[in-house]
Amino acid sequence: MSAARGALLVLAAALAVATAAIVAVVAVRPPATVRVAPGTPVAALAAAHPGAVLELAPGRHPAFTLATPATVRALPGAVVDGGVVVRADGARLEHVVVRGGENGVTVAGARGVVLDGVSVDGAQQHGIEVVEGTATIRGCAVTGMPDRYSQAIEVRNSAGLGRTVVAGCRVAGAAEGLVAHVSRVELRGNAVTATTNRAIAVTEMSEGLVAGNTVRDVTGAGVYCGDMSHCEVRDNVVRGVTGDGSGVRSRSGQAIVAWYYATLRSVGNDIDVAADEPVGVYHGSVVTDRFPLSVWAPGWRGALGVVPVTAAALAVLAILRVLVAPVARRWAARRRLRAGAASAAYAVAAVTAVQGFHLFEHTVQVWQVSVADAAHRAGLLGAAVDGEWLHLGFNTVVFAGLVVTAAALGRVVVPVGQRTVVAGWLFAALALQGYHVVEHVVKVAQHLTSGVATAPGLLGGRVGLVGFHFAVNVAVTAGLVPAALLVAHTAAARWSLRQAQSAAATPVGHATPVPPMPQ
Repeated sequence: MSAARGALLVLAAALAVATAAIVAVVAVRPPATVRVAPGTPVAALAAAHPGAVLELAPGRHPAFTLATPATVRALPGAVVDGGVVVRADGARLEHVVVRGGENGVTVAGARGVVLDGVSVDGAQQHGIEVVEGTATIRGCAVTGMPDRYSQAIEVRNSAGLGRTVVAGCRVAGAAEGLVAHVSRVELRGNAVTATTNRAIAVTEMSEGLVAGNTVRDVTGAGVYCGDMSHCEVRDNVVRGVTGDGSGVRSRSGQAIVAWYYATLRSVGNDIDVAADEPVGVYHGSVVTDRFPLSVWAPGWRGALGVVPVTAAALAVLAILRVLVAPVARRWAARRRLRAGAASAAYAVAAVTAVQGFHLFEHTVQVWQVSVADAAHRAGLLGAAVDGEWLHLGFNTVVFAGLVVTAAALGRVVVPVGQRTVVAGWLFAALALQGYHVVEHVVKVAQHLTSGVATAPGLLGGRVGLVGFHFAVNVAVTAGLVPAALLVAHTAAARWSLRQAQSAAATPVGHATPVPPMPQ
């Protein structure tokens, strides 16, 4: 293939990707905004405008149930009387203020719910509760819960559904502050005051990361890890804990309590309490110096969820291989075979190295999420930089490398049949990687417009982000492998030929003179 035609191929591919990216960005338009006047049924509007942003106008609004995916955003002065129930996956509440009612906000059976800046005051039983679901709760405030059994934020019966994150929330006044029952939770950077039983409790076979929280002026216990739960408690400030006078050891004013076969790791906590034992370990509980959420991990069975997704991605690659077969045959037949495969070898080596590391990054992430249930789940580089931009960069480089590889293969002298097979798989991988780039462009657009740290993209949010992107990378790598093997085989054959030619050029019987021994 001539240099001009190769450049045209690269330019055409770049233009195709750019066009698809522009279309994708345009498609990710901000959702429609619907103004909700006081007294208007929110549930009916959400059903009539799926995916819309419902803005609660200033004034008093009745309690509502959100059964369809939507964003409910409260303007200053808007108040919801009673409570809000969220039953839709991916629904969002932003700056919603709830007053009174038995429960302030309930997430029931829904996953991926976001509660951003929600405030609850005066609820009777639960300020915010997550039941058999998952949520990200950040910047919230729960205050004024007078009931002796009240819980400000509780996550229960959600084990096996992923972690619920509670970050940057403020709790003042409840029997218990942040509570997990049979669930996985991350409780980060919260402030809890004026609780009368336990400020933070991870109990009933839960797994919890309790990090960077502040607990002050509470009664009973500061941080409680109980009933065979596994808890990582680190870098918290726990001060001013007093006993409740009941005589129960777990509520005797200790900063941290491990109770009944719990496993606790306590690291870097700033503790200032009056109890003789600031950290109490009771009834078969143990303290470990390792991260307990990876010591007792879900195990390798947790990674089995990526198997069907990966199989589907490989099936898509095979279908693409069939669809591009006519193009591959014409491409292979029209290439001008020329000696010298150095450019192809360099291109294949470079794109294989980048894609190999990228696949390893996603493999690490699968292990972190599905096997180890680790605290950090963004892979290797993803833990240090913005993951959305990182993976967009990786995928753009790999796409460009596949284009260059396809162009460089025109210099490899091999039979047309081999070139057809390799071209078919390489073009299929190129098509799949083109979609992958578009997926990440959409994710970055969502990241910029909505502010979410891990955007769902087009399809990944429905399938499962970690398994989906791992599977696509496996399929792209599989499409690249035949080209890498062909170039490696060709290079080895050329090296063997040169060795044989060099040996043939050496005169038979020629001996290298030996210098005389010194006298």
